Amino acid sequence: MAAPTKLELISLPGRGRAETIRLLLVFTHRKFTDTRLTLAQWKAKRKLAGFNDDTKLPVMKINETRTIIGVIDICRHIALQYGLYGSSSGDQEKVDEVIQKLEELNTAMNPILRATITKNYDARKECWNVFKEESLFPLLRKYEELLGEQKFLTGNQYTWADIALVEFLTRCQQCYDSFYLAHFERLRTFCQVFESLPHIRPYIQGRSDSFF
Repeated sequence: MAAPTKLELISLPGRGRAETIRLLLVFTHRKFTDTRLTLAQWKAKRKLAGFNDDTKLPVMKINETRTIIGVIDICRHIALQYGLYGSSSGDQEKVDEVIQKLEELNTAMNPILRATITKNYDARKECWNVFKEESLFPLLRKYEELLGEQKFLTGNQYTWADIALVEFLTRCQQCYDSFYLAHFERLRTFCQVFESLPHIRPYIQGRSDSFF
């Protein structure tokens, strides 16, 4: 019998975008070491481990022999490895489309993150409201309508796209606005159902609060 794959995820403190990686691993019952480092700690470790100076977190180490860098590449590896990329090329295209849209939202959130890091809460509130109306809600209306016709974003089982969407929506809910999903009943239920899955619930309940 082959030895189990040894996985280590190295990321910054907080949820951040690396939380999607954690959820994918928990969902697929993969054990992993969850290493969280400050920027100063990462800079020191990066030099010792022989990474390039511009290597940014998150990083995943596989069996101490392979390294994958960046949220998208790590998530894609997990999705392909453990059956979370749909069952057809059409499903994969739809998954990629959702991930691209979420990437655009994450980029649009940069002013909110900057205001959070500098503790400028008035600016954060203003940036959130602009982001919500101009970027977030138009996309969520589309997904709300889609989930009125089908159980998942694509196919007949959870994919990377579903889990990434749940993570993004609940991160916004926890960190920025606990009530915004009241406008989207199907999406709110979609998140609740996923987070109530028997093997997901203990992880969610044990997760520390985060501001980003």
